[in-house]
Amino acid sequence: MLLAAGGSSNGPVETAVKLARDRARVVDIGKTRLDLPWNAYYDKELDVRFSRSYGPGRYDDRYELEGIDYPAGYIRWTERRNLECFLDLIARGEIEVSSLVSGVFPVEQASTVYQDLSSGSLAAVGVLLDYSAPEASPAEGQPAAASRTVVASKPSVPRATGGKQLVAGFIGAGNYASSMLLPHLARLDTVQLAHVTTTRSLSAVNAQRRFGFTTASTGADAVLGDESLDAIFIVTRHHTHADLVCRALETGKAVFVEKPLALTHDELLRIIDAVASTGNDRLMVGFNRRFAPLLVKMRSAFGPSVGASISRYLVNAGPLEADSWYGHEELEGSRFTGEGGHFIDTLSWWAGSLPEEVYAIAGPEADDVQATVRFRGSASGTITYVTTGNPRYPKETIEAAAGGRSARLDNFASAAVWAGRRRSVTKSRGGQDKGQQAELAGFVEACRTGAPMPISFESLVATTGATIAVGKSLASGRPERV
Repeated sequence: MLLAAGGSSNGPVETAVKLARDRARVVDIGKTRLDLPWNAYYDKELDVRFSRSYGPGRYDDRYELEGIDYPAGYIRWTERRNLECFLDLIARGEIEVSSLVSGVFPVEQASTVYQDLSSGSLAAVGVLLDYSAPEASPAEGQPAAASRTVVASKPSVPRATGGKQLVAGFIGAGNYASSMLLPHLARLDTVQLAHVTTTRSLSAVNAQRRFGFTTASTGADAVLGDESLDAIFIVTRHHTHADLVCRALETGKAVFVEKPLALTHDELLRIIDAVASTGNDRLMVGFNRRFAPLLVKMRSAFGPSVGASISRYLVNAGPLEADSWYGHEELEGSRFTGEGGHFIDTLSWWAGSLPEEVYAIAGPEADDVQATVRFRGSASGTITYVTTGNPRYPKETIEAAAGGRSARLDNFASAAVWAGRRRSVTKSRGGQDKGQQAELAGFVEACRTGAPMPISFESLVATTGATIAVGKSLASGRPERV
């Protein structure tokens, strides 16, 4: 017996037990209330089960996003095969659905249609909403198409907005974007959140409602082809970054991408080529630590000897959850390749110099890394990335020493500088601040005024190259040049 109902009534569950035979199977395929009448279900020894909305494969990213299907001998009817079978039956006329459609309405009338259905003024079994795109004028010699993505072959370099709002589009609106980026941008009156796209329509609509985007869609092409935008934010999974960055740069817009910029040397070269061919170097990577207020104050108090300092960055990363996509190393790169740019960039900014050489050794666990970075000049730093530390220990600790001075940052909550006989301590006000707010404000202001990007393209390339070189050093057992 199938329960295909929803709502807060317990009626469907109570009706099901009356209709079911002894030891029947009751499958909930909707989202109905399930306060089971225990005695009635016990007397008939009913088996209650749940069905995922689209069947096997639903919520499995390797299936839904990467297209890795389950063998038919293991699961006969997966999400995809269910849909294929249904469409095939419709195509052959073996399933008739036209009688279920009581009307077709433009999507612009959706709110009115829902209100009419709810009030009963529109009597219908089902209605269709028409999302038809306006016809585009075909290019000479080309067939007409309902819609197309417009990408300029020779875009102009992004220009300042002249004091107007920065019109921004987002590709991706997952946990990090929704918690650490969009709340800050939504509070800036200098930014208009115009277009958001995600792989799942519900996520896009939720982001639209929560942050006030004008448009929501489900494909990166929609944002890349939106000519109204001044800047594109890329907050997707790591393996997509390099390709999306290149395509976004080719549109002539400013680009903000979360780390990492690239996973391989070839991807990094492709981005360098894209900048060279388009002349568009208005690129920013989300290396936010260097903008953290406590760290900025600590560096200022340390003084000019930072350029000759020895520094250490301890990252108590902790273990991954079993189903984390970060663990899919074949596709997403190693954990350090994904996160290490944060720490290399921070030490590079601290020293005021770019990384030149790295040497890395692996720890006892697969994701543990200890990397020493030599910067141009006399500064050097060590990054210790561990996954087996105590979870109560601070997640990130930075220490530095030079010229009779020492400094220590504890998890962006407090910072101390020792100089002579004095020690100055600063504590964070209002909670931990890892610099996202200042980072975004700097990017927006640079886009609006035409000022240089908050982090130079040369630095982005050097940091990304050093992060990739850590992986090479782990494999070779030798120091690797950046």
